[in-house]
Amino acid sequence: MYVAGRQCFAVSNPSRLPTVERARATIETSSAGGVDDRAGPRDLVVEAEGGVLGPAQLTALGAAIGAGKRAWLYWPRERAVETVDRERLRSYRRLRRVAAVLAPFARIASHLPRRARAGDPASPVSAAAAATRIETGDDYKDAAQAQWDENPVGSHYADRSVPRTLDWFHEIETHRYRRYAPWMPAVMEFDRHAGEDVLEIGGGIGTDLAQFARHGARVTDVDLSGGHLRLAEENFRLRRLTGRFIHHDAETLPFPDASFDLVYSHGVLHHTPDTARLVGEVRRVLRPGGRVIAMLYAESSWHYWRQQVWRRGLVEGRLRRESMGEILSQSVEISGNDARPLVKVYTRDRLRALFAAFQDVVIMQRQLTSEELPLPLRPLRAIVERVAGWNLIVKAVRA
Repeated sequence: MYVAGRQCFAVSNPSRLPTVERARATIETSSAGGVDDRAGPRDLVVEAEGGVLGPAQLTALGAAIGAGKRAWLYWPRERAVETVDRERLRSYRRLRRVAAVLAPFARIASHLPRRARAGDPASPVSAAAAATRIETGDDYKDAAQAQWDENPVGSHYADRSVPRTLDWFHEIETHRYRRYAPWMPAVMEFDRHAGEDVLEIGGGIGTDLAQFARHGARVTDVDLSGGHLRLAEENFRLRRLTGRFIHHDAETLPFPDASFDLVYSHGVLHHTPDTARLVGEVRRVLRPGGRVIAMLYAESSWHYWRQQVWRRGLVEGRLRRESMGEILSQSVEISGNDARPLVKVYTRDRLRALFAAFQDVVIMQRQLTSEELPLPLRPLRAIVERVAGWNLIVKAVRA
């Protein structure tokens, strides 16, 4: 069933709808109202104009999920479809409550003079010219390749070194572990996997993977971005480290079952449309007793609610016409081009459900800089980070 405003229409071919968490799609609907009972249980698609859903939309989704049906949200203007489960429904209800409370203050804030915000630093290097693109047939995956071929992760913060030199890679590393995320080396266990086979999904320019390698791990990098992969290989060559570098879509990993002792991924799983499928692939390639360490963006975070929902969504008024997915796609990743990679956020409960096939699941929260907080809260940064950091880190064991 298709819900557009207050009207319901039968979906022309619900079997063609994706089961991924978020996808690009065009839904064709019939002009006749009602549902053909002979078709059996029907999926539900709810059309949305902006990011804040109305009571009728939330009620329809809740009823469908409660009845065991598959449910989606559909934004025609964005051609975006998102799977909605119980946890995502709770998130949309939470967003509606917060938006209702903050809307009057957002209207006032929108008329106040705002200090000009410094633009994101431009990337000093692009690997796009040398990168080979994988034909995925998926708009989001193509956008991810366009994003990170043109905007290598971390390169924006290296402004004192010649690009692609050892000093340049070291400068990026220093910024990452000393200024931006000093918690990473210990939490991500870079020095605890000597002699193990380690796979990184989406290794970027190889900064994290190099830490595993120099501490004695046998490492493999699989990345959808050919530009990233080429830079990672250069990084390893300059450091005189060894590793395997494979250009491939991680939703179908090109490895036999039980190939690795550790699968590591930092900030990648939330960029692929079918994250659940990718997590299934992670489990498949892990050996029994093997572990996964992965970081995904946190919905219950200072960055999400203050920077994205409050500033982008409410003060700038974008939630009236755009989904939160679209706002995140345009705002989260530093980009010097018009790429809009898919960006998703997760709650702890949603992560537990995502990794339900694993054992000993532990979830940690990190990543909040002092500059992001108001002055009175800065002395409490380490405490606030553990409940409102931008990163959720999940560690789990394959049975």
